[in-house]
Parts: sequence; C-alpha cells; structure tokens
Amino acid sequence: MTGKVEVNPVADCTPNTVPIIPDDWAALGVTSGYNPKSVEALRLFIVGPSGEGKTTFDSSIGDNIILDFDDGANACPGSKSVRIHIKDYSHFDAVITKFVADSAANKRHWVRVSFDTIDEVIAMIKHQLEEEKKCEDITEFGSMGHGYNLILERLWSKVLDLEQAGYSWAFLGHMRNKTEVDPTTRKEVTKVRESVYPIIAKKILTKADFKLTIYCLPQTVENKIKKVLPGGKVIEVPVGTTTKLTYYLDSMTTEARDNKSRGVPTMDRKFEIPLVGGWDIFKKKYEDAVEAARKQYK
Repeated sequence: MTGKVEVNPVADCTPNTVPIIPDDWAALGVTSGYNPKSVEALRLFIVGPSGEGKTTFDSSIGDNIILDFDDGANACPGSKSVRIHIKDYSHFDAVITKFVADSAANKRHWVRVSFDTIDEVIAMIKHQLEEEKKCEDITEFGSMGHGYNLILERLWSKVLDLEQAGYSWAFLGHMRNKTEVDPTTRKEVTKVRESVYPIIAKKILTKADFKLTIYCLPQTVENKIKKVLPGGKVIEVPVGTTTKLTYYLDSMTTEARDNKSRGVPTMDRKFEIPLVGGWDIFKKKYEDAVEAARKQYK
C-alpha cells in the first residue's frame, strides 16, 4: 500500500516558556502557569465526630460568616468569625439573597460562608420540600432517587448563588460508624462515613478543594512529684493521672482513594493543631507548600 501518511500537526514552541495571553482573553479569565488558589478561596468540607472541634476550627477562620443551623457556635474560644443563627427556611433564603445583593453592590463583608452543619441544612431543606410537595417523606417522592435529587438540587442552587457572587464556602459535617457488607469477602466491615446522605456527601467532595477531618485523641498522663528520701536520694512518686486532649487535622479522607487534593500543592496531610487557632496552622502549611512548589516549577 502506497500513499502519503498524514500525521497530527506539530506546533513550534520553546520549552519552559510562559505562553503569551492576549489581553482580551486575559480579561475573560485565561491564565497559565502554576496558579493555585489562595487559602481564602479554598472550598472546604470539614468533618469529624460530634463535639471534637469542627466548629471551633471553622470559627478560627477570619473573614468568615457561619450560618449556624445547629445553634452551637456561641461558645467557641478565640473566634475570628461572625455567625448568624438560621431560624427557618425563609430566613435561610433571605440570608442567601442578602449575600448576593451585597456582592452586586460591591460590598461583600466576608470572604467565606460556612454551613454548620450540613446535616441540619439538609433537614431544613427536606422539611421545606415536603411542605411544597405535600408529602410525608420527600426521599420517597417519585422514583429512582428523585426525592434525594430534589434535595441536592435545592442545596446546590444556593451554593452556586454564593459562588457566582464571589464567596468561597465551607461545609461542616458529622461522621458516624457504618457497618457494610464487603462485596468481595461477604463479611461485615465497619467504616467511618459522613452522616449526611451519600449523594450530598459525594457532591460536596467533588466540588471541595480539601476535606479536613478534625478529631481529638485523649492521652492519659501519669503525674509524679519528686520526693527526697532519708539519705538524700530523690525519687519520683506517682500522684494520680491527667487526661490530655490532643487535636489533629487530617486532610486525607477515611479512604486514600477519596483524597480531595485536586489543584493544591503537596503538603503535610496530617498534623497536630491547637484547640484555639487551628486555621492559622493549616494556612501556614498550605502557603509554605505553595511557595515551595512555585520555586520548584520555576
């Protein structure tokens, strides 16, 4: 067989050069090179067991307003955030509308909007949809999971309103143990999962830049005092124990395959944080990793 063989065209280029972007395209948002998000713009899914520091961590973020559906953010030490208790769905709707209006008037007061917790947000939306559809349980409305999709669509319409208005976001959610049957071994295994509906958790995980798991490990420390024996020998004598609480942040999900680190630099995935001011530790580690990556890519 003879004839000319056509191949894909090859563009002339010089290695390791930055493309020139026309001004009109730059105005539309075209960029090049290594441009990770600022730490303020990161979308976060903050999870952990109940009462182990999620809200305290979120409260340590500056330029952050917490939509407090749990009415549980009133006693966080060292808070740098403001909060508003969401009373009902109409109040929630009015607050989102206000965020959008402020942005349109070029007077955003905060950078981030936090939902505490996603479990309570969904419960509120679920109740609202049941009122609208006049049904007892919206999750059984229609077929093929249609009710769950209605909840997700209503939630995400609010999130998109915030994103398009220029806000970043964080969702806080509880974790729980769930027993499942392994399809391979047919044996029951217990895994840690988000307590919110899987379809909601999956959507947030897909869109979030980081999933941050906050948890606390108690450690029993034996207290001792020094005692001088006759003859001058000094010994240590036990005088009871003290429980020390150590807080950790883990930016890996419960399974490595679910790690949500898309678009962010390599950084420490698990580290100790203080009870007060945990965000400052995460922020420094993230920004240090960004700077190190920039030097590497240069």
